[in-house]
Amino acid sequence: MSDAAALLRLKESFTNSSALSTWSEATSPCDQKSTWYGVVCEGNLTGLRLSGLGLSGNIDIDALLQFDGLRSISFDNNSFSGTLPAFERLTALKSIYLSNNQFSGALPDNFFIHLVHLKKLWLDGNHISGAIPSSLGNATNLIELHMERNKFEGTLPSITPPPSLSSLNVSYNDLEGTIPAGFNKFDLSSFEGNTYLCSTQTADKSCQKRQMTPNYSKNIISICIVVMIVVALLVAAVQAVKTDSESSSFTLGVEKDLPYNKVQSPSKVGGSSRRNSFSVTLWSRRSVSSVRSVPKEDNTGGISTGDLVIVNQNKGAFGMLDLMKAAAEVLGSGGIGSVYKAAMTNGVVVAVKRVKDMNRVAKEVFDMEMSRLGRLRHPNILPLLAYNFRKDEKLLVSEFIPKGSLLYVLHGDRGMDHAALDWPTRALIARGVARGMVYLHTNLSSLDLPHGNLKSGNILLAPDFQPLLVDFGFCPLLSPSAAQQAMLAFQSPEHLLSGQPVSKKSDVYCFGIVLLELLSGKFPSQYLQHGKGGTDLIVWANNAISEAREAEFFDPSFLEKSKPSLPDMKRLLHIAVDCVEPDVDKRPDMNEVTSRIEVVVADVERVNKNNGSSGEPSVNSHAAYVRDGANDWPARRSGSINDRLSRGSDDTQVFSIS
Repeated sequence: MSDAAALLRLKESFTNSSALSTWSEATSPCDQKSTWYGVVCEGNLTGLRLSGLGLSGNIDIDALLQFDGLRSISFDNNSFSGTLPAFERLTALKSIYLSNNQFSGALPDNFFIHLVHLKKLWLDGNHISGAIPSSLGNATNLIELHMERNKFEGTLPSITPPPSLSSLNVSYNDLEGTIPAGFNKFDLSSFEGNTYLCSTQTADKSCQKRQMTPNYSKNIISICIVVMIVVALLVAAVQAVKTDSESSSFTLGVEKDLPYNKVQSPSKVGGSSRRNSFSVTLWSRRSVSSVRSVPKEDNTGGISTGDLVIVNQNKGAFGMLDLMKAAAEVLGSGGIGSVYKAAMTNGVVVAVKRVKDMNRVAKEVFDMEMSRLGRLRHPNILPLLAYNFRKDEKLLVSEFIPKGSLLYVLHGDRGMDHAALDWPTRALIARGVARGMVYLHTNLSSLDLPHGNLKSGNILLAPDFQPLLVDFGFCPLLSPSAAQQAMLAFQSPEHLLSGQPVSKKSDVYCFGIVLLELLSGKFPSQYLQHGKGGTDLIVWANNAISEAREAEFFDPSFLEKSKPSLPDMKRLLHIAVDCVEPDVDKRPDMNEVTSRIEVVVADVERVNKNNGSSGEPSVNSHAAYVRDGANDWPARRSGSINDRLSRGSDDTQVFSIS
């Protein structure tokens, strides 16, 4: 059988193979002029890269047996189901990527016996059950084994894992018993999410045993969780009523049936949920004992209206009384506080961040920092509007941006906004974020961390998808412990692994993660505590580059329509990987990164222009509004507010990670 006939036989086993329309008997798969999509040849066929093509049905292993040189296969991010095909028959394989399908059933216990060349096996995100094969020890060259988010059960095999195995993840299965001593070299996060699995490394935790059948146990747990949530809501409601009556405070009504999204891990990212209307108390009468009707100049150069200091008049002057009368809605809570949307009676809508951990500096220093942040002007920066200083907590007021964060549009929204995130739009977002970061690094150059907490949740999107950076410049105001917990820059490898101080290069690391997130469409594990959940985009990106499999890294939702731009995507991927370089001395600074991105995006815009579209922002965009108002902002009055109501936030606005 010819190579073409064998691959066409494989194609026939797929239910939906329209993505493989270039497979044809007219040419040989390994011919130099071949257009066989996903076929990798080095003289002979060595790999199949068929990720994210919407394939389903079966995978005919017999059709692949004649390819003695087949070393790598990628069927991840498709819709294959049923029992896992007998890949163990392809004994020359070095890499098998089957993540995020719907495979089920158990692996045969002898699965690994003949896979002596296998280095990488990715089975995560399926429905595979049964025990982990005891033949694992036979895979003497295995380096990476990912089995997380399946239904594996029973105990881990009592074997010594292959010495070469450096990356193991069996989290979020149904494993039980004690982790064998041979597996103790792996971090405990590799085993989390297995309720009845325990480790000898944690002496204070004894192994739990199943007392009920799995389905019955899950039903009981679900009922308990529901009861606990109901009780918690009732207690919160009673406490809110009690607090309201005791403090004689103004109550801010919440609009009904508004979408609210709070995300703690990728598994919970979804569309908007709905909640009932309830009352939110933001400020009591006691906290605003003096509300002045006439604004006065504050000693920082801002305008004080009672206890509220206006540092940016783009939305006009307003005071605490206006906020107290506002219809308010809880948007979420993040690393440094909670955020509320407040719609004032004059039509202005703002976001109010309520922070309790900014107690590192005295009021005079705090006032100076707020004034400095309020003076910042850039098309990709959302500046502070006003603030309120109290010893126990601070209120920070900014514009409210309706579209929400990049985090939400990428992972939580499956509507028009998500569909609009095509390749040119993502490239423009990358450039806008880079430009904003260079501006911060220039204008806040005295700070070790001009931003400190750059992530997709702290990048808001204007109506034309221009990115707006928020939550920057807070690090000097936070206590060291609060900064460690809340700021993503402190998760950079130079600080986390080597104990070096954070620096502007730590901001560059955070930017690299955002860039990888934009390109892949995946939720980064780096955003979560100890990397529990999400996808390790840094490992994936480095592997993709080293194996010349970059195309598999890119979000399939834009890749198919933008294949002519694949070289530009690869260039941006290489820039992102340079940004997350573990050696801080080899990591580029933001100026260099931005210069390289400008070149890539200029090429993207050139292609766009040739296709009849433009990458320039609309004149009605927030970016244009900020740019045009940069020189005359002090003269703006509340009566000249643009009809478009924008708003600001942190990683909690509309979509958050706590």
